[in-house]
Formats: sequence, structure tokens, C-alpha cells
Amino acid sequence: MIAVTVAICTWNRAALLDRTLTRLLDLRVPAGLAWEVVVVDNNSTDGTAAVLARHAGRLPLVPLTESKQGHSHARNRAVAAARGALILWTDDDVLADPEWLARMTAAAAAHPDAEFFGGPIRPWFEAPPPAWLKDNLDVFGFCFALIDHGPVTHALAAGEYAYGANVGFRKAVMDRYPFDPALGRVGSKLSSGDDTRVQDQVVAAGGHGVWVGDAAVEHFLPAARMTVAYVREILYWAGYHGFAPFAADTSPRLFGAPRWVWQKALAAAVRRRLGGRRKDRAWVQALRDEAKFAGLVRRFREGPRA
Repeated sequence: MIAVTVAICTWNRAALLDRTLTRLLDLRVPAGLAWEVVVVDNNSTDGTAAVLARHAGRLPLVPLTESKQGHSHARNRAVAAARGALILWTDDDVLADPEWLARMTAAAAAHPDAEFFGGPIRPWFEAPPPAWLKDNLDVFGFCFALIDHGPVTHALAAGEYAYGANVGFRKAVMDRYPFDPALGRVGSKLSSGDDTRVQDQVVAAGGHGVWVGDAAVEHFLPAARMTVAYVREILYWAGYHGFAPFAADTSPRLFGAPRWVWQKALAAAVRRRLGGRRKDRAWVQALRDEAKFAGLVRRFREGPRA
């Protein structure tokens, strides 16, 4: 019986995937632990197939394909094939600590009542980050899937999440709560939230997760993404997908969205432009508000869904 499935979804990142899989060779595998590495190729057109072939004899690799484009589709394909009682998710641009597998599986064994687990995700910079980003990673870390709730293992509190580059779910949970294709990245569309939605569903049903503070990974931050435009797009989609708490709003509309949402988006845009040279904390807050409320405007204008 397979105890653990390490699952990775990939799309056109052959070189990074190669480094991710190479690092998995350094994992300490506890004695007697049966594990597998499921990699789902989501229509890659680069050298991904060759990378997987090269690692096939070095890792307990299960290569799969998913023709439906989108991270959630690829993840659900991995779940369907996974033989592990615990599925540990990471990404194709991640370097796992050599103790990552052992510590996550130990936590799952020590907390049999927990349904999901998460650990720290730290930056792996391709190049030195600009000052505005380096000084505000506590705010913008979300945009790069960076997270750290501290070194102590503890039950995740309300509002604390694990992120997809370092999160584990029991297989039974994944079978019960599949990833939503309306969320998550599709090609180059910078949407997210498929993994946190599952966590919300688990918690709403009375379950809980555990933070494993010493099971860390590093997430690649390419220089091309360390830009204001990239951060703004991530925050924009966060605002778009954060619609649910406002769905019942009946306040006066302007072009399909509440006036107050327009006002907040425009006021934040003005503040961001005025503070563009300083890029201080006020500018950071303005950028975040502008992007999120702009995304919310779009979602309101799209109207109700069946």
C-alpha cells in the first residue's frame, strides 16, 4: 500500500521541473515508507516529456497527462490516480527541504484527526528583488505563494491557510472536495484560490488543518515577475474571487457595480499614483486596494451565476 503521494502539476517549465525533481532525490524517506511522485503534464509543448523520462528511473515517478487546460483539472487528474492515503502537493518550481517528506508524514501520523497540513514557503529569488518588494514581502508574499505561520507546529487558526506549493490533504478529503476548475490558473491567467477553497470547505464541515512549521520549501521567484504589474494582476484576481461576501449587496449601482466599490477602486488608484515615487507603506496599501477593488468591480459587472 502506498502511504504518500507527492503530486506536481506542470505546464511548460521543463528546466524548473528538472530542478524540482532533482531536489526530490535528496529527500530523506523514512524506513518502510511507500511513496510515489505523480506528475501531471497539462499540455506542455517544451521539453517536459524528456525531463520526466530522465527521472523515471531515479524516482518512484508516475507521469500523467491532462488535456483539459487548467491547474484544477490537472490536480483532479492527480487525485484520481493517487494511491497514497496522504497527498502532498508542491509545484514545478519548488525546492523541497530534504526533511520535508519525513516531517509532513510525521505530522500526519501525529495528528490523525487533522484533514490537511501546510508548511512554510520561502523565496528562491532568481535575482535580487527590487527594494519595494523586498521591504514588503509580508504584504506581497501572497502574490508569490509565500507564507510562514512560524516554526511551531499548531492547529491552523481561523484565517490561517496553507498554500498549494506546500500543502497536504488526506486522500479521502480530496475525493470529497475536488478542486474547482473555476479557480486556479489556466495557462498564463494569473488566477488562484483552488487550494484555499478546499480548506474552507473542510473547515466549514467541522474539520481542521495543522501547520507544520519545520517542513519548508523554497518557491522560485523569476525576475520577470518581480514587477508592479505582476503583483497588481495577482491582487486583481484575488479581488475578483473574493466576491462571495459581497454577493448580497443591493446598494446603488454604477455601470453594474456598487458605487462604493468604484469609489474605493478610484480613490486607491489616485493614492497609488501620488505615492509612486516613494513606494512606501501607504503606496503598498493603495496598490493592494486598487487592484482588489478593480477585480471586484469586474466580478459585479459579470452579474449572478447559475
